Amino acid sequence: MFLKIFLIVAVFLGIMILGMGINVFFRKKRFPDGSISKNKDMRQKGITCAKHDEMHSCGLGGGCCGNAEPIEK
Repeated sequence: MFLKIFLIVAVFLGIMILGMGINVFFRKKRFPDGSISKNKDMRQKGITCAKHDEMHSCGLGGGCCGNAEPIEK
């Protein structure tokens, strides 16, 4: 009984993983860039990373992943 259920679950999981793999490897559209500093849509909405916010609040003039912005004093 255990072996029968185990095989059914293993086949089901295999089909699910194969389906996700096909979607990932054969889709035409590219994945959106998750890095805040490189994603222009996030920058247009004013979303910044925690490093940028921390450096800006301390007045150090740093930015996300090295994108420095001058701080006006």
